[in-house]
Amino acid sequence: MAGCGAARLPAPGHSLGEAFNAFRHARTAVAAAAVLLATACQESTDPAAASQSRTAASATAELSTSPSPAAKTRDEVISDFRYATRSFDLGLTVVKDPMNRECVAHSTAFSRTEPGENDLLRVVSHLKERGWRLRGEVDAGGATFLESGGWEAVTGVGPLSGETADQHSSAAGALALSATSTCTKPPSPSPR
Repeated sequence: MAGCGAARLPAPGHSLGEAFNAFRHARTAVAAAAVLLATACQESTDPAAASQSRTAASATAELSTSPSPAAKTRDEVISDFRYATRSFDLGLTVVKDPMNRECVAHSTAFSRTEPGENDLLRVVSHLKERGWRLRGEVDAGGATFLESGGWEAVTGVGPLSGETADQHSSAAGALALSATSTCTKPPSPSPR
């Protein structure tokens, strides 16, 4: 995945801001996140249609005014992600952090069709219902940033390609959702 603008997870000692900048400029963020999530369990959800008649500008203006609630747990963040992506027909895959940190949540929602701007707007709208606040603009061609309860999240949509497409043959595209918060205790390695 190196080169060609591929997104990477931050190396130890690097900041989340550097990782967000990598996602902001990478058009392949969804594919990179999906590769990392390919081995996790999936849970299917029923499609739920939301109004798609709003424009990106009106959705962005509405979403950026929502309040950010008190601190959230990782379980609450994952619950928010499941709620927001319930319309993705192949469900949400959540990765267990290998260092057992409660301040990291990575997930991918897979779909039989390639998700686009309307899907991203619907997910952002659902996250707003759960108290997430948009930071900046909704960017269907790159990365969209949100915050809630001490967590910072990045999301983006796109097609699957290469190894990820091979591992998820029924999926044509995906939406990646990753969030981090301040870790209050040192991570502990997972048992082997």
